[in-house]
Amino acid sequence: MGVRNCAELGENAQKIMRRLMANQDLLKLLYYTDKDPLSHEDLTKEQIQKEVFEKLIKITPRVGPKETANAVVAIRIVSGQTNPENNQFRNVSIGIEVFTPMDQWVMKGVQLRPFAILGEIQKSLSNKTINGLGKMQGGSFTLNFLTEEMSDYEMNFDIISYD
Repeated sequence: MGVRNCAELGENAQKIMRRLMANQDLLKLLYYTDKDPLSHEDLTKEQIQKEVFEKLIKITPRVGPKETANAVVAIRIVSGQTNPENNQFRNVSIGIEVFTPMDQWVMKGVQLRPFAILGEIQKSLSNKTINGLGKMQGGSFTLNFLTEEMSDYEMNFDIISYD
């Protein structure tokens, strides 16, 4: 089943966000800024709602200068192509940006934070079915920019309807 119109994309973006917020390792990588974030206890539902939702994992893809203390994930619906035969979306592209402060790149052991975050996003979304859209495929990433303070990688997924 394809997405019939743009109004359904918002609902599905929120489903993607909920899937990401259910990944405790991803939450720890975003929330805790020390070199061993995975050693902390899981975040509580209250912490997730008050300190992660729309702060560290966002549907509104706007990241301002005040939000540089933690890594941030922003979900973007990049594009959608309609099927000319039935006006339903046939291909929807999702971009997930990972903004990471440069002073948080190095973690305990051999892992680097932006790639640990990208890996958790990949675990949460690759080949997963998003209700109403279809199966998320992809997981390739690109470097968008580097500054003295921040890096930004974008991971891309496509959702293709074959109906």
